[in-house]
Amino acid sequence: MRRLVFAIFILLCFFSASAESLLDSFEKSLTALGAYKVCFTVNLDNSYTLAGEYVVEGANFYVRLGNTELYVTDGVKYDVATDRREVVVDSAQSLGGDILSNPASAFARLKEQYNVSQSVVDGRATARLESKDGAQSAVVVADSSGKLPESIVYSQSESFVKITFTSIAASSESVPRFDRSKYAQYELVDMR
Repeated sequence: MRRLVFAIFILLCFFSASAESLLDSFEKSLTALGAYKVCFTVNLDNSYTLAGEYVVEGANFYVRLGNTELYVTDGVKYDVATDRREVVVDSAQSLGGDILSNPASAFARLKEQYNVSQSVVDGRATARLESKDGAQSAVVVADSSGKLPESIVYSQSESFVKITFTSIAASSESVPRFDRSKYAQYELVDMR
């Protein structure tokens, strides 16, 4: 009987950890990697799937997804649309809070933008998030270690975007930086 009570106590302690601590765990694990590279897929409403990647080092990062590239270096954002042959330059302060528009601080920003609760789904720690205005929700599922994210599903109305992380690893590569010569034939729109 004491073993059962002890086991229940341990489980309650485990499950009482806040979802914010789960998001903090992700942030700490990613920061500990130093520079890191993430490969992922994005599924839009079960009808369209894209593969992408991002590389992060500190506040600088590079994201590639479909026909779009996003470079953020030293507080400047370069948003490249290869299909439109256009580069929009802006301050990095205009970055959104989701993982694909700001992977360097996405988990910290989730805590700012959403009310957070934790649950366990299929044995995985899960953070459920509701936007403060109630318009959006998100579910973040931890990998089996509980230290890194496995997936994030953003929902709004009847549509959703699911991001599945296929690999997360330290990277010896430098974060790619925007090189104007690579996009010499592109229209440059400077919004700064």
